[in-house]
Amino acid sequence: MIKLSIEKAVGKPLAHDITRIIPGKSKGPAFKKGHILSKKDLAVLRDMGKSNVYVFDPDKGYIHEDNAAKVLAESFQQKWFTLEGPSEGRFNIKAQINGLFKININLLTSINQTETIICSTIHQNTVCFEGMTVAATRIIPVAIEESEFWPIVEEIRDKGPLLRLLPFSRSKVGVVATGEEVSSGRVKDYSLDILSLKVQSLGGKIISHQICPDEKKAISRAIRQMAKDGCDVIITTGGLSVDADDVTLDGIISSGAKLISYGSPILPGAMFALAYMGDIPILGIPAALFYYKATVLDIFLPRAMSGDRVTREDIVRLGHGGLCLNCPKCTYPICPFGKG
Repeated sequence: MIKLSIEKAVGKPLAHDITRIIPGKSKGPAFKKGHILSKKDLAVLRDMGKSNVYVFDPDKGYIHEDNAAKVLAESFQQKWFTLEGPSEGRFNIKAQINGLFKININLLTSINQTETIICSTIHQNTVCFEGMTVAATRIIPVAIEESEFWPIVEEIRDKGPLLRLLPFSRSKVGVVATGEEVSSGRVKDYSLDILSLKVQSLGGKIISHQICPDEKKAISRAIRQMAKDGCDVIITTGGLSVDADDVTLDGIISSGAKLISYGSPILPGAMFALAYMGDIPILGIPAALFYYKATVLDIFLPRAMSGDRVTREDIVRLGHGGLCLNCPKCTYPICPFGKG
């Protein structure tokens, strides 16, 4: 693509649309991409304030922005996405199913460092629903030389996919409610009132629910039984503070599960515990669950139900963005909480 004065561009094909605006009357292309400029067009261009235009270099091959954006959008993902476009040189990438959105952050950074290609996404680990726009891409110039474009695309394909969508395939959830006050009947167990809606919103169902006193063996036994009964995810509620009576963590450990982390840089949810019994995640949710609309549970339940294995390092990184502001009107998940 070459920049030429309009006089020198006569007889050459335009590399882009040229928009003409007549105030209060119309807005649209006076000349379309590919139009061969003639001398009679010069007066119109001057009226539009144009002294220079971009034309295609006949010695080089080019890909127009619409075609380039489509190729890029296709190369960024493989399964569970649909494309929308082109519109103004841009293609949108949409979720085809409900799932957890994952991004290759290093590859995304590399793409946006090219200076000719951009990709914008929503946050990593966002819960997506069918039809939701999760990313968009385009090239910066109107057209890009093929010799520059295709090597970038091949590199993206080799290192990708850039985007993934993990279905919520773990649908059977077990809940262990702990505490002498609930096991004795002195206090109502509200765990199902809160958890049922959250689990159902991700396509799951609570298939097992047990109330245990503050006894390590009882909690351990309940966890092992739920694993035998086919629970894909197990949640414990309460009993994770430093109080002398709180033994939920001991119960999780004595069940034979491997403890990944106890404590998190997330508020509310500092006393969060994560363990795995084989590939079954066990989420130890502190009592903050019963007081706040959005807690550490909302960050890790989607990851557990999508089969996304979480490490201690993953939890540590969430200190950045892990502070809930407890807004008077909660808009979670459309807020920074837990996004990293």
